[in-house]
Amino acid sequence: MMAQRMTIEWNHAGFEALLCDAGTMALVQEQTQRICDAANANNDRGGNGFECATRLGRAYGSQRALGFVYTTDENSRLAESEDKALSRAVSG
Repeated sequence: MMAQRMTIEWNHAGFEALLCDAGTMALVQEQTQRICDAANANNDRGGNGFECATRLGRAYGSQRALGFVYTTDENSRLAESEDKALSRAVSG
């Protein structure tokens, strides 16, 4: 017996709604904050020079929740460039 061919129809509007949902935004905020806290803990140069933000924006062609962790001072920039404080926080 031959396998039947299956067709999948994507619900693009549903996917986009899920990517912008309040629950999705809360998960993105939680993970962004976790990475930010870990980057500050990895910062042996002192201070809390890593900060984070979340917002809705366009990426990969659709609207979605986005999270950012960024440096705010020279110590945190050096902590990332020389010690990989943020990179380790993302991967770890």
